Amino acid sequence: MKEACQRYLEEPEAHANHLAECAECRALFDTLGIAADTRAVKVDALPLAPWEGASHRPWPLVAGGALLLLVVAGAVCAWAGVPPMRVVQSSLGGVQAMQALVMGAPDALRGKIGWQVGIGVGFLIFNTALVLLLRRAPRGIDA
Repeated sequence: MKEACQRYLEEPEAHANHLAECAECRALFDTLGIAADTRAVKVDALPLAPWEGASHRPWPLVAGGALLLLVVAGAVCAWAGVPPMRVVQSSLGGVQAMQALVMGAPDALRGKIGWQVGIGVGFLIFNTALVLLLRRAPRGIDA
């Protein structure tokens, strides 16, 4: 292997014209089934997948789904003969009850010192277990 061939294999983008000059490298790429004009992909510059934060967002699909949901809910209300505002008002009662339950939980636990100590000890045990698990060496494929 020549020095020029080695430089091409290390940095194909910087030495792109090497394949046009070297018959041995072209033959090697042909035996591997790789087209000579195919360039190596830089791993640090791979395109992002949609779930990895790429710029494409399906907002029209989300808006269309929400609009379809509202239309179906309106059709069910009309079919049942119930005004939509009455459904909203009846739902607010359940929401207010859940809000009162959540807002009252700290007051209920505040007077009980046993609960506070138990939550604190559980917090420490849980976080200690996480730290110990994260400090372990990860097992790879070759382990």
